[in-house]
Amino acid sequence: MTLVSLSRRAATLAVLALMVWSVSFFLHFFWEMAQVPFFSGMAEARHWDVVWLCTRATVGDANIAFGAYVLAALFVKDWFWIAKPWRLSTLSIYLALALQYSLNTGQLALAKGGIIVLMPDVPLLSIGALPLVQWVVIPIMLIYTVKWMFLGWQISK
Repeated sequence: MTLVSLSRRAATLAVLALMVWSVSFFLHFFWEMAQVPFFSGMAEARHWDVVWLCTRATVGDANIAFGAYVLAALFVKDWFWIAKPWRLSTLSIYLALALQYSLNTGQLALAKGGIIVLMPDVPLLSIGALPLVQWVVIPIMLIYTVKWMFLGWQISK
């Protein structure tokens, strides 16, 4: 007995969406934990407090990455763009959205004083270098990883 009946295309889209979000979560969580020493107060904080804070930040990061994927898909009118040969316009939209997020949140973090001197900053943009690099490196790793996983999953079924 099936509780939910989905068409094959809808089910495939659901799998792709889950891959985009979960791979993004994994990559961003690793990055968040790696940059903990660069934030004020984190070295002295209890371990589980840091894990919880990084998990909450990672959920936001994964949602932003998924949102950028959806907006790029809407722009090119193809939910499965990640599995096909990439067009420069699609990648540009995806990366521009990710970078815009980095700029906005990076400036906010600096304004709140959450970044300590150990983190190099980008003077012209007034943000920390690590969040900027995060939103360049992780989206690129994400699209390559999800494409590889999704195409492998399609072949195996």
